[in-house]
Amino acid sequence: MSIGIWQVALVGLVLLLLFSRKLPALGAELGRGIRELRCHLARKRRTEAEDAPFDDPTPGRSPGGR
Repeated sequence: MSIGIWQVALVGLVLLLLFSRKLPALGAELGRGIRELRCHLARKRRTEAEDAPFDDPTPGRSPGGR
């Protein structure tokens, strides 16, 4: 016994009807989560860039020395 396209469509329709009221809230929560993840990753990149060792543009010279 295999599942046909009509059975899958029926199950999808029933699920859509059951969760249709919750879809906008679910989308808002998903968007908020993605936004927070991006903000966190950007903050992490900034702190890593600030913590990176200073690159001396002139090789062979010590910083501050003449």
